[in-house]
Amino acid sequence: MDKPKLNFVIDALMFLCLMAMAGLGFLMRYALPSGRDAWAKYGSNRQFSWLGWDRHDWGDIHLYLAFTLLGLLVLHVVLHWQQILGLFQRLVPDPRQRYRIALIFLLLSLLLIYFPFLITPDSQVRGRGGGGPRSQVGEAMTWPAKPLCLLMPQGPGFGFR
Repeated sequence: MDKPKLNFVIDALMFLCLMAMAGLGFLMRYALPSGRDAWAKYGSNRQFSWLGWDRHDWGDIHLYLAFTLLGLLVLHVVLHWQQILGLFQRLVPDPRQRYRIALIFLLLSLLLIYFPFLITPDSQVRGRGGGGPRSQVGEAMTWPAKPLCLLMPQGPGFGFR
């Protein structure tokens, strides 16, 4: 296959991956709400699924599509490398400045892709139903003295009767 046809196929696949990722993101956000969102909307901890898969299963597909898109993007950059170098040299004529910008770009790229492995997430104990304030791991679970509905503003204009 010649280079223009290969570029077209790669670009078309990247576009399809991007659209599939966006569609799955909308599916997970709006059609398959999280436990917290389901609790707020329906008053109970409902489990939603589509085609037998819940939001976590579709999230795995979303992640695999992201890896596929990343691989296609790397291939796209490799195939256009000479063009990228030529445009960069024309945009930044000074070689020392070009080196600095490229180094900063590379370090920032590595930091962004490695960032999830550098953090330590907060951990919380989840109670039945997934709602309400929760304590830190290792502590006793505490619940508010009054139900949450009594702590919220009530009356005309607040959506409560």
